[in-house]
Amino acid sequence: MTIDMETRLGMRIGTFVPAEAALSFQYPDTPGGVEPTVQTYIGGVTDRESRAPSTKHPRRGVVLVEAPYADFTVLPGDLWAACDAPPAHEWVLEQIRPGGRPSPADAGGLCISAMEVAPAIEAEFNEWYNEEHMPLMDAVPGMLAARRFLAIGGLPRYVAVYHLESPDVYKKPSWYEANQTPWIRRIHRHRLRTLHMILERVPLPE
Repeated sequence: MTIDMETRLGMRIGTFVPAEAALSFQYPDTPGGVEPTVQTYIGGVTDRESRAPSTKHPRRGVVLVEAPYADFTVLPGDLWAACDAPPAHEWVLEQIRPGGRPSPADAGGLCISAMEVAPAIEAEFNEWYNEEHMPLMDAVPGMLAARRFLAIGGLPRYVAVYHLESPDVYKKPSWYEANQTPWIRRIHRHRLRTLHMILERVPLPE
């Protein structure tokens, strides 16, 4: 994996339960003039087989805070202080594919897919993700941006973030077909600690 160190982006993701706690997020004033992109979504964990919301998990609010990776050193430590509840989970991420592509402003939906992988096939896992899976996901109608991130804080370590025209893109046959290759079926046998969420964009209150 080659990362452009000059243009790569970083992202902090906070997930909130109750979901509405995400809507109280306010980015703190910070010295240094960092103005990150902020997006909020509400949804939940999905059952990958039925493609329906899981009844075993509560709805979640998700806040994405994105900035050039170099600026992450000056993001406030109390990033979530204004929220009505602390995040149930947080990732600190660096974008590894394609590297410097930002979150599209017009996304109506979001898919987050996170996992660990058995160490014995980690090299093949990254080859599969970069060479087969992401190009297939790029081609799904309604896909606005398909990106991979590596967690430097939080687990699982490998996180894919898919910005969608709407959450319904996930239900289309084209999404299902992109996930049915022989290679993906082999890789999926070695996944560990998986998490899959489908969410709908919601605006922060003015």
